[in-house]
Amino acid sequence: MHPDKEDFKRLIEIMGWSQSEAARRLKKTPSAISHLVNPDHPNRPTQTTLLLLKHIIALERPDLTNAQAHESKKAPTRPKPDARRLNSKEWKMMKGLRKLPATDQEMVYAVIKRLLRGTSRNGEKTRQ
Repeated sequence: MHPDKEDFKRLIEIMGWSQSEAARRLKKTPSAISHLVNPDHPNRPTQTTLLLLKHIIALERPDLTNAQAHESKKAPTRPKPDARRLNSKEWKMMKGLRKLPATDQEMVYAVIKRLLRGTSRNGEKTRQ
């Protein structure tokens, strides 16, 4: 199977999508998706289609964007239906955190967890 076809099929599987869901998300027909994952069919995904798929994954499942998650042999899990996308402030913060060394990331996470424990759901400080 051509590497682009393998990559395309693997990315769809990572997201836990059926071929019909992939067709809907990528604005293609179900038969087009079937051709792209069929190893015996000559059609291959274009670079634009692969980039679109990767972009969707990065937006919906940022936890899968690191190399270790892509190489994981575990079955993919679908995001919870009520999972919210990051707003622009959250996205900027996450990008900044990812640039930090791992030890610094752990320190920042610990501080954030402590701050969140001291805040109730409606944003008011709780007594400790």
